[in-house]
Amino acid sequence: MSLIFQFSSIIILGLIGGAVPGAILTSAFTESVRKGFISSLQVIIFAFISEIIVATSILLLFFSIHIPESVFYGISFIGAIVLVWIAKQIWSIKKLHDNGNLFDFKKIFLLTVFNGPLWIFWSTICIPQAYLLSQKIKGGQVIFLLLFELGWLSSTVLLTFLFSRFRPVLVKEGIVSKVFKIFALILTFFAIRLLATSIIYFIK
Repeated sequence: MSLIFQFSSIIILGLIGGAVPGAILTSAFTESVRKGFISSLQVIIFAFISEIIVATSILLLFFSIHIPESVFYGISFIGAIVLVWIAKQIWSIKKLHDNGNLFDFKKIFLLTVFNGPLWIFWSTICIPQAYLLSQKIKGGQVIFLLLFELGWLSSTVLLTFLFSRFRPVLVKEGIVSKVFKIFALILTFFAIRLLATSIIYFIK
């Protein structure tokens, strides 16, 4: 019974993680406006694969060596640059289907790898729970990863689908350019927040 409760808690944690506003969710929303919900699934799948790679790396590292927290904050500086780079491209969109394949795997992977808060979230919240589960059941850390990512994927797909229902309104002439500018500003905000968080950490 305790394992069932623990499994449910992990899935819920993943659902919450997927619902937290961030660069990936904003990217999925942007693609759903540009090309529709089906196209946005590609962004989500790219992010899903990237997060599994990052999360697996964190699990392997933390179950073998200790990494200073300052490393994660340092990573965020690069993540902020990647966010501004993508925001600049989104800002320049004037009409639908501009800029070809805006969110390829490379960009989504870079957003994920250099997302300092993701590393901090996994190292401070997920790793301890993965460790506890590994003490109860063999391969518990792998089960944790799979359950968490299942929750993350479910909430991200659901929220993007719900957002895509507003596409007919958002793509009207005179509105679409403003919508993409708003998305670009949101990504820029996330970049500024990453920088501010890291700078505050290092000057404390």
